[in-house]
Amino acid sequence: MNKEFEGKYAIVTSGARGISFESAKILAQKGLSGVVLADLNIEQATESAKKLEDETGCSCYPCQVDVSKPEDIEHLFEFALEKMPTFHILVNGAGVCPTTPIEDLDADKWDWCMNINLRGAHLCMREAIKTMKKQKYGKIVNISSVVARIGGIASSVSYAVSKGGLLSATKSYAKVLGEYNINVYAVCPSVIKTNMTANTNYSTVGIPLGRLGETEDVAEVIVFLASDASKYIAGQGIDINGGSYMN
Repeated sequence: MNKEFEGKYAIVTSGARGISFESAKILAQKGLSGVVLADLNIEQATESAKKLEDETGCSCYPCQVDVSKPEDIEHLFEFALEKMPTFHILVNGAGVCPTTPIEDLDADKWDWCMNINLRGAHLCMREAIKTMKKQKYGKIVNISSVVARIGGIASSVSYAVSKGGLLSATKSYAKVLGEYNINVYAVCPSVIKTNMTANTNYSTVGIPLGRLGETEDVAEVIVFLASDASKYIAGQGIDINGGSYMN
């Protein structure tokens, strides 16, 4: 059995479900020693943590976090260091995908999306590097989106801007933190079958591979980036879209 993540610890936001949970599951299957599943829905996070721990033996710790609240983010990283000796991996998966038309996109709706998708991710990275810089090692993977490349129509302008900002932040962090042996990456998925897209009717027209993405399609790439196999990659946004967008 592959145990490449044995002795490693992780923090995963929006970890109760979807791409983030799938990433935690694959990391755990590959020997991860411990993970904090941070999520706004503490009941689901608790259920997912128990399921994952029972199936893999990885120590799993649910933590209720609203990433739009800086104090919750500070608590998350304090909690992680109470439960685990350190952490080596951060997956920034928390996000919302509003569909608000431009005419209805007022300041409050704009800020709500930015505070979760962009500011929340920034503050998580800011907290994470306090530990990662000391240990001269870290892997940060931000979940951006194909809309960061091409803009969005079905999603709100605020969503596209927040994901574009996250991709830009990824590059900036990678440049600043490389000297500390901290790798920062982003993944840019197109439509993936998750709870967020469950009630939509996206077409597979224009996707060369002929299907919508599954959570594991993204999670497998995240796990690769979290591994030492990607140690000479930095600041890249990895496109995961079945060929619908080719850079």
